[in-house]
Amino acid sequence: MFDRWSRPAEEGTLVLVVERLPSWVQSDPDNAPRVGGLQQLAVRIQGPAEARDQLRVNASAQGSEGSSLTDGPVAAARRLLGQRFPRLKGRFIEGRVTFDQADLSLAGRSGSLAIAALFYGAVLRHARSRERVGVRPEVLLTGDLAPNGTVQPVGEDGLPLKVQTAFFSPKTRLAVPAPQKEEAQSRRDELLEEFPHGRLEIIGVERLEGLFYDRRLTEQVHIGWAQHVARRLWDRRRQVATGAIVLGLLAVIAALLYGPLDRDPASAQFRGSTLTVENASGRVLEELEVGRGLVRKVEKGKAKRPVAFADVTDGQNKELFWGASSGENARMDVLQAKAVGADTLLWERPLRFEVNFPGKPEVTSPTFGIAGLTAGDLNRDGRPELYALANHRPYFPSLLLQFDPDDGEVNRRYAHPGHLRSGIETADLAGGPAPELLVGGHSNAFGDPVLAVLDPADMAGHAPTRGDYGVGGADLAAHVAYLRFPSTAVQERRPADYPMVWQIRPAPAAKTLEAVTQDGRVPDEYSGRPRVITTLSFGLETRSVGTDGTYDQLADSLLQRGVLEAVPGPEDLRRYGERVRYWTGSGWSVEPRMSTRQ
Repeated sequence: MFDRWSRPAEEGTLVLVVERLPSWVQSDPDNAPRVGGLQQLAVRIQGPAEARDQLRVNASAQGSEGSSLTDGPVAAARRLLGQRFPRLKGRFIEGRVTFDQADLSLAGRSGSLAIAALFYGAVLRHARSRERVGVRPEVLLTGDLAPNGTVQPVGEDGLPLKVQTAFFSPKTRLAVPAPQKEEAQSRRDELLEEFPHGRLEIIGVERLEGLFYDRRLTEQVHIGWAQHVARRLWDRRRQVATGAIVLGLLAVIAALLYGPLDRDPASAQFRGSTLTVENASGRVLEELEVGRGLVRKVEKGKAKRPVAFADVTDGQNKELFWGASSGENARMDVLQAKAVGADTLLWERPLRFEVNFPGKPEVTSPTFGIAGLTAGDLNRDGRPELYALANHRPYFPSLLLQFDPDDGEVNRRYAHPGHLRSGIETADLAGGPAPELLVGGHSNAFGDPVLAVLDPADMAGHAPTRGDYGVGGADLAAHVAYLRFPSTAVQERRPADYPMVWQIRPAPAAKTLEAVTQDGRVPDEYSGRPRVITTLSFGLETRSVGTDGTYDQLADSLLQRGVLEAVPGPEDLRRYGERVRYWTGSGWSVEPRMSTRQ
């Protein structure tokens, strides 16, 4: 039994399941209880596929009629692979997902997170990627998975049984959906009271990428370039002639002496005090010293994606654009551009802009800092543009700037009376010739979280405003849409100073997007932000409203202290969705609408 528990990662992982026992072991088939168990799960790739990934599975889940156990996990893993390894797009595979006890029917889809993790690692191994990922042997996983990568709750009636099963196994860590972390910890603590020598760490996972970022749950191996080439040559030893081997060895020596042949940047990482630029194979192209303060700022999420790539010189490789600091304050108040490996910059643009707020004379400093960066031909004119989200230091205005990446000149400027902190997202909401720009944050003029949707070709002007927050010398922008989100009872009783849209998550396949807003302020002893997640259609109608674990914990605390009469429930959240307000061009409406492009 212990040998089975300690199988190597290449053979899969163990997952927690709630099983229906076969009829031959049931004493009372009509009232047979469900039992918790551990099953060995593996994903094995058999070869390439043409049009889509094809995974056969040797088990079924109760309540899964009409869809496969693998649809959600494979879609989520493919989405992440496409983002991190662009060369793998379109390289589909055929394989099998196997449970070692396939004759037992599984109750639900709690193995989805594990299937996605194993599929992700199997694709990297099959593609001979230099980066390998595996679930740590001491870890158990449970969680459903949406195609966009969100880890969804498992059945509440089965979770305590799974925690109990994990507690009495040799495994020491259990990953559960983030909203169910507290419930799982509560059951673990009950078991610890009776069995104090037990050991089980509960870790909440919100999204699939979070599983791979958490070194407590997964391990990553980066294969050296020379070793990688040697392995590829060995794999093909029967097909490669002696002369080809010699040429391969010469290529290895040349690469070690002169650097990688692929000089096209594909990703960038902030580590220590440097910005490390890598190609699609993970080979380091360049390391730029940017300072520890700036790296810490990126790690804390105060600047989202402050790096972009675009080919502006019509060469073979893209150029690099990033936010830098002019001094030691790590404000990221300079935008820089260069070709990878070049000794000099293409250009440098200090982020200093005059914005006139006649009713707020204290806003005098012209200094702004990068809060997000992206590049692409979003207006479909055949040339890429560079977009930067910049927040004022230290006051409220934000700017969404469209730069000419050739020289750093500003083509269009959108001013907002408050900070925009969501970063820049794009989505084709209106079905037009070009995607829209989406930015979110807080409006000082209205005191609400807001979401702005803009046309890249017609984004100049300012956001809706009022009173002292009027913008001088600029016209109102022609928004595709502009939304204000209301407050829940938690925000009204324990208000955050600046409730805002922190994240925007487009899901093109489902034609929805999630607006994640901070709602309420937690005490100092808490961690995290209480959040309300509003799912909107691409027509911006509210589909659903939910809350995260921090919000629920704060609401329960306020209820226990008598500050709240009741924790906001489904009906309260439904009314919340009905109170979202939409800008009409001259006023506000509760009817979902696009104010232009109709």
